[in-house]
Amino acid sequence: MLAIHQVLELANHRGITAVPVPVRSDSGTTLPEVAGEFWQLEPWMPGVADFSTRPSDERLKSAMTQLARFHNAIRAWEPTAQVSQWFQASTMRASPTVKHRITMIDGYASSVSDFEAALAKESDRRFRDAGSQIAILFRTAHPRVKQELSAVEGLSVPLQPCIRDLWCDHLLFQGDELTGIVDFGAMATDSVSCDLSRLLGSLFGDDSESWQKGLSDYESARALTEAEHRLLRPLDRSGVLLSGMTWLKRRYVLRNTSADLSPVCDRLDVILARLAVLALSS
Repeated sequence: MLAIHQVLELANHRGITAVPVPVRSDSGTTLPEVAGEFWQLEPWMPGVADFSTRPSDERLKSAMTQLARFHNAIRAWEPTAQVSQWFQASTMRASPTVKHRITMIDGYASSVSDFEAALAKESDRRFRDAGSQIAILFRTAHPRVKQELSAVEGLSVPLQPCIRDLWCDHLLFQGDELTGIVDFGAMATDSVSCDLSRLLGSLFGDDSESWQKGLSDYESARALTEAEHRLLRPLDRSGVLLSGMTWLKRRYVLRNTSADLSPVCDRLDVILARLAVLALSS
């Protein structure tokens, strides 16, 4: 966590004002211990996460150029040895996420029948229906998606700190300006393609024209390599494939879904719409 704080402080020092820099305590730390627990305090970022209901070219340009500036600001950050599990020095090599997702696909492929058995006993009808469709579509789509990931597994790309869970609800706007990026808990060293594919997929789904507009805005501030471009679609498609299965894992393995499944089912409906398109192309 302290490493993430360091990255956010560096970004802010280099002029990125849209990130919440944790406040330092009187002792000088951003993670003080109180009564045996560690705490952090962040400023409340202004704005509303309403791009989905108020999309515009101006808002997209603000978001994508500020994301590019954020990536530029932190690309040369040097992590300490204590955080080597999540962060490594900036370098050129294969994206860790690609290999990890191949492993995840294999794991879900071997356990999908267990999820189907659990779904057959599910008491929440809406979750049962959505989850059953997710399992069916996963069976159809996963061989092709794994093949696409394997084709780019060896690509060498610039690696640096990335947010890795950047989606539309984490962008805050006032008017046409991006005023906040929130939720950095999944941050680690990887390719910026992870951030771009996650964000553009959540904003525009399979709308390739809007994807291209977003990428053009991003590249006005930070150019992408050919290899980074090649990673985008496999990362997006594998994210769609795996996201529904992740909710089944949360329900039946981790058992950490809330009692009210309505918000989860709303998410599953969105996932299903994209997953159906993905299965048709497999």
